[in-house]
Amino acid sequence: YVHARYERGNTIFRVRQNNSSLRSSCCGSREVIKRGVIERTFRAVPVGSRSIFIQIAVHRVECLKCGCVRQVKIPFASPRRSYTKSFERYALELSRHMTIQDVARHLGVSWDTVKDIQARYLRWRFDKPKLSKLKRIAIDEIYLGSRSGYLTIVMDLDSGAVVEVAEGKHAQALTSFWKRLRCSRAKV
Repeated sequence: YVHARYERGNTIFRVRQNNSSLRSSCCGSREVIKRGVIERTFRAVPVGSRSIFIQIAVHRVECLKCGCVRQVKIPFASPRRSYTKSFERYALELSRHMTIQDVARHLGVSWDTVKDIQARYLRWRFDKPKLSKLKRIAIDEIYLGSRSGYLTIVMDLDSGAVVEVAEGKHAQALTSFWKRLRCSRAKV
């Protein structure tokens, strides 16, 4: 923490990363050389009706072990995001009780930001389900029309969850699924 600034209803906290904590983003090595700095601002969880921002100078470092040049990882934010992980969790929790537009208005962000947070969560939660507990499966083919062709769907008969969706209707469409299933050692 360096200092706090108050501007137009916003609170801006300026923080500094400790030089001894600089590590390579590629291999995690501490043997790095600084190659520049860029200012980044992250949106944090609001306090009351006041928006909170965190400003930090993000170092670009070159690793002496692996040679890659990258920005160091910020522990409180996901890569390529302009908001903190806690802000993301807060927006997701509000989304359970409010519409996307209401969440966006309350947090002072665009509708697209809230939708992006929800989409990332859904991708993380449901993208590739674990196959190790599969016991019984159902395989179905669906025709979507002459332009789209067929989809092959694999479902877990016990839970009803869709486990895999593949394009095509031949055995080759499920090659990656069978490979994943073999690696999971499920007893189907």
